[in-house]
Amino acid sequence: MSEHYQCETATLDRPDYRIFYRIYRNLHNPDGRKILMLHGAGVDGGFTWEPMLRHLSHWGTLLVPDLRGMGQSVPLPAGRDETAFSVEEVVGDVSALLDYLGWFESDLAGYSFGGLVAMLLKQQRPAAFKKTYLLEPALLERPDLAEMREVRGNYSVAARMMREEEPVELGITHFLDLISPKRSKSVRVEHATVHRLKNRVLGLSYALDAVTDAVQRLDRVSILSAQENVDSFVGGKSLDSMKACHQEIAESRTDWIYHEIGGTDHSLPFQKPSKIAEIIQRTLS
Repeated sequence: MSEHYQCETATLDRPDYRIFYRIYRNLHNPDGRKILMLHGAGVDGGFTWEPMLRHLSHWGTLLVPDLRGMGQSVPLPAGRDETAFSVEEVVGDVSALLDYLGWFESDLAGYSFGGLVAMLLKQQRPAAFKKTYLLEPALLERPDLAEMREVRGNYSVAARMMREEEPVELGITHFLDLISPKRSKSVRVEHATVHRLKNRVLGLSYALDAVTDAVQRLDRVSILSAQENVDSFVGGKSLDSMKACHQEIAESRTDWIYHEIGGTDHSLPFQKPSKIAEIIQRTLS
């Protein structure tokens, strides 16, 4: 982590879950803007966002929770097994954390699963977030919603494989083949990615199911209409359908800017954190 930031950690107990969170304070700009940063499925918040911190000088305080099913957030009572959850439950966790901390105005960033959570938070709290950054958010994988709903069934297969088949790496690899078919297949990179996702594989599987469920029933048009002042990011090696979706949105709106990050796939925040952070920083310069 950058020496410019001081990190504090704490937890917030919900009725059925203990939410772990980090607050990073910018020692060089303590009165700067606030930003809430939400990670993707299968990874924790610190691992996702810490490589960007030293490039984000505009923000004085950064709030980075571990979403339900991931990182150091755990079910309650202690020792209870991981169970299925909905995206609305995750939104409720983050919303409760914002209320607990008295965060009523900030910027917002979300990656993948966290991007969907971010969009729903913005819809729920339209005045609470001034600027939004979305990195390959779930729900915006294809322009054709009916096609995306059909394709999401394959993600449910991957999630079920993670829970029911051995080794669990088979399900994880199936998921990666769906979301990042053009990714690097080097042994080192693939092993590191699978090992990272294996850490909380049940949480990952339930997060995938939560997205599949959300895609089937949520009104994407109303969710998109609630978004304001957005910069979205897609990897250059990511799905062409995802690029097309973001490009269409950006071309139809004046408050949505699309960025394609060359040389990256769905793992873009891990592959080029400084490049993404430089763009994020520039939008407020």
